[in-house]
Amino acid sequence: MDPANQTALFRAHAMARLRGEAAEAARLAAQISVEQRMSHLLFTLTLFTQFVVEELGYEPDPAELAAFTKRLHDKHYSPERPFEALRAEAMVRAVTSESVLLTEIPHTEQAAYMWAVIDEFADPKLTESEMDELFDLVEEAREDLLGKALDSPTLKSSKTQPAAPAQSAPAPEGIDA
Repeated sequence: MDPANQTALFRAHAMARLRGEAAEAARLAAQISVEQRMSHLLFTLTLFTQFVVEELGYEPDPAELAAFTKRLHDKHYSPERPFEALRAEAMVRAVTSESVLLTEIPHTEQAAYMWAVIDEFADPKLTESEMDELFDLVEEAREDLLGKALDSPTLKSSKTQPAAPAQSAPAPEGIDA
């Protein structure tokens, strides 16, 4: 799928989620291929980060975060469907001040916790133009993040770098090369 169609699919899926259209969101999610899952997770993570920072700031107040975590627990937990609100809190803390916590949440659960938080923060009356503006910000941040990561010397593989020309060692003294 070309990048423009992929972006449109991710936006449509997020829009359906934000509007509470579960059937449409599920239909669109089924169209996200295995090859697109990482890009979609990054899109969702960037959207999640946007909502978290707008609502809680870069350094959430511990009391406010605790109250938010309790609200999530009360809303989502049931014995039939365990929801670990502390994992959602860890996701919030991971994108604000403690990035190491992201590794504590299994990657297969991250999107569900991110959407639980997004659903709490999102205004159900967001207009389509407001969502488009939000998605533009998300895509700009995601591209910036990926651009910086891919340009990072620590992430560049020696296999993607051209090989340096072989240097011949200087001949020992007294031996002509």
